Amino acid sequence: MKYEMKGLNKLEKKLDQLQKNAERISGNNEIPFKDLFNPSFMTKYTKFSTIDSFFETSPFTLESQEDLEAIPEDELDTYVSQNTSFNSWQDMLSKAGAEWTSKQLGF
Repeated sequence: MKYEMKGLNKLEKKLDQLQKNAERISGNNEIPFKDLFNPSFMTKYTKFSTIDSFFETSPFTLESQEDLEAIPEDELDTYVSQNTSFNSWQDMLSKAGAEWTSKQLGF
C-alpha cells in the first residue's frame, strides 16, 4: 500500500510540473531561430550543425525576417528537400516547433 501511494505522489508531482511548464509556454511565443533550430535538431535532420551554416550555404541572403519571407516558397522548399530530411520549409519548421514544445514541457 505504501508503494502505491509513493508512486501516486511521484506521478502527481510530474503532472504538476507538466502543468506549470504548459502554462509557461502557453500563448504566442517568439522563439529565436538558434533555440528552435538548435544544434541537436540540425545535426539530426540536416547536413548542417547550425541554422546559420544552413542559410550561409544556401543561395539566399538572409539578414532579417523580411529576407526569409521574401524567398519564393518553392525555391526554399527545394533547398530544404535537398539538404534536410524534410520535403518543405513548413515541414522543417513544424518539426522544430514540435520538438521545442516537447522539450519545454519536460519530455
